[in-house]
Amino acid sequence: MSEGHPTAYDEVRLEVPRHLADAVCNFIIDNICSGLVLEEEDDSVTTGIRFYVSGESDKHRRSLDRYLAQLVDESMPAPPVITSRALRDVEWEKQYRAAVKPIRVTDDIVIRPPWDDGAPEAEHEIIIEPKMAFGTGRHETTRSCLQAIGREFRSGRRFLDIGCGSGILSILAGRMGASYIKAVDNDMVAVENCRENFALNKITTPHDILLGSIEQCRDDIPYGLVCANIIRETILELLGSLCELTDTGGTLVLSGFIDRDETEVTKRLIEAGMPRFSLLRNDEWLTYAVSKE
Repeated sequence: MSEGHPTAYDEVRLEVPRHLADAVCNFIIDNICSGLVLEEEDDSVTTGIRFYVSGESDKHRRSLDRYLAQLVDESMPAPPVITSRALRDVEWEKQYRAAVKPIRVTDDIVIRPPWDDGAPEAEHEIIIEPKMAFGTGRHETTRSCLQAIGREFRSGRRFLDIGCGSGILSILAGRMGASYIKAVDNDMVAVENCRENFALNKITTPHDILLGSIEQCRDDIPYGLVCANIIRETILELLGSLCELTDTGGTLVLSGFIDRDETEVTKRLIEAGMPRFSLLRNDEWLTYAVSKE
């Protein structure tokens, strides 16, 4: 073993109210490590979060403690208990891999990690290296976007993915016969992970995977399907541009909203001249599939 290579790891676990899971995952990815596992049950009000770090320092514990203390509110009156256990050598990787299972999103769509080739058969199998909190298929918004794309996308269309994360939505479009894919994210880790997953899935569709946001689409011809699975504020800020980038007869898929956003988002879509849409509801999360006439 080379000098300086850690020989021990901590498996760290905590449980948070479901509505705070996104924020906590983002903090862990930004400040502690780029890979984690979400433990979710459909009827549970909490989400378990598990990640792995070198056991040589408890710096991660102190920073996470401070962050969680800032989130205390009525739904979480005290910071959650953080537990950890030491793992030796590569045992942490075995534990991590064992925790990431294949996911069947619909009858036609299955997501699996690259090391698991025993996933149930499906027309569209997507292989994702689970290095990020989002885009592994476990989050409600990701599943709903996959369902919307599976229902609305048609072979031969151009596909735009704003906030591409792992690239999972773009990979499905590639599987479904997209003529061109543009995937954009403002996080370089996401861009690199997206490129890695395109290679894992042997996506041969002409494509660009770019660092940035909507400015990377300036002067693009419209797309048959545009998808933005990001945060509410950013979607509403970009809504006009997203509508313009959607081709007549195409579909705009928007996700990252919760129940209380429905009135405002619906109002903004009507004002933008796109009043025809269907809603996919998954727990408290909303995904819009908007038709452009």
